[in-house]
Amino acid sequence: MDDAERVQKKITAPDTDKWNKQMYRVRVFDELVYDTDPNLTNVLIGEDWTVWRIDFSRAFRTNKDLRDPKNLVKCDRQLLEKLKNLTANDLAEKTKRYLTKSEVNGVMARRDKIVATFQTLIAEKGEKEILY
Repeated sequence: MDDAERVQKKITAPDTDKWNKQMYRVRVFDELVYDTDPNLTNVLIGEDWTVWRIDFSRAFRTNKDLRDPKNLVKCDRQLLEKLKNLTANDLAEKTKRYLTKSEVNGVMARRDKIVATFQTLIAEKGEKEILY
């Protein structure tokens, strides 16, 4: 099932904490890749309620701003560390068949803003409120 079907049928996740944490990750990733067409049909839900984000045909734009920074409210601790450690060279090497240099630069600029956003939120509200 996709998330559009879940919403239409008013189905709630059996474990809302797990669901919310997965969706926080999706939102961080959507900001990172600047998907201009995120929609509920691009969020697939497995039988075990694992979320799979698909269809990035309108993502990886060169824009260096975040699309919707208000979506960045909580973050997986490991994801934030991996974002902090991501380098342009590593990203360019792993995506050389798919992304242009401008697209890599866009991802890195957005990464910087995502990290800065979470650092600000942590300073304001505390680590326990922001990271999980």
